[in-house]
Amino acid sequence: MRYHLKNAISHIARAGNASVMSFFGIGFITVLLATLLLNHSFILQQSEFKSHAPTLIAFLKDSVDESTGRTLVSQIEKNGRVLAVNYASKAESLARGETQFQDLGILIKEAFAETRGVNPFPASLKIYVDEDLITRKTLEQIVLDIKAHSEIEDVLLTGQGQLKDRLRDSERTTLIAIGIAVVVIWFIISSVINKTAIARAEEISLMKLLGMSRHYLFVPFVIHGFFLGGLGALCGLGCFYGMFYIFESQLGTVNFLTIYQSILIVIGEMVIGFLAGFVAQRKLV
Repeated sequence: MRYHLKNAISHIARAGNASVMSFFGIGFITVLLATLLLNHSFILQQSEFKSHAPTLIAFLKDSVDESTGRTLVSQIEKNGRVLAVNYASKAESLARGETQFQDLGILIKEAFAETRGVNPFPASLKIYVDEDLITRKTLEQIVLDIKAHSEIEDVLLTGQGQLKDRLRDSERTTLIAIGIAVVVIWFIISSVINKTAIARAEEISLMKLLGMSRHYLFVPFVIHGFFLGGLGALCGLGCFYGMFYIFESQLGTVNFLTIYQSILIVIGEMVIGFLAGFVAQRKLV
């Protein structure tokens, strides 16, 4: 074991400045990846927090009475992509507005009294859609279908609907970024290991002539890759945490990556390094 360790340390030392530069490269990639993961986690947290909110709100024309509005609810619910529709009358909308606007609620009441009972709030339909099973295009089609009813004045995509849309975009971006990060980190580590192997070519040939086992020659490569991936990830996460700490007050309620996410990043990059070292030794030894 001691000989394997000494051989691995000698192998890593021969890389010299290349190893140091690879730490910066891997660390930079890790910072970018951690930023995307943090953004995705924040959007996911907001989406879960607002999961009770309706996806769409359809505002009815003032000429539509409550009976017609409730009939419209039944018609919209027949759409298989709509989970539920809740009707809110003009009176309910006014009461909710008074509560929602708090200090402005008094002004709303006064304005309501001055206009002799003219309610400025329209009746509305809260429409819930299973956004996990539909695309943005399908959601837009649902909006068009609802707008086609003559009783509808306008349809609003709520914050929950917008968050779901952002969440899907974030998921795609993060997955693509992870794929690119794997390729770039693999390239960085492979380049350093290949350069080190070329520098030790004569030494490796001599060890082969002396009858050193393939296992003895194999270990330095995988340890080198393991070392570069792990230390590069730790350097990147350390820099990212430092930046997060500096700008924490500006970030508001954003939380740092969970311990599981951080461990996953480190282990993932160590595995990439291990595999890059394994492939390199298969080609060079």
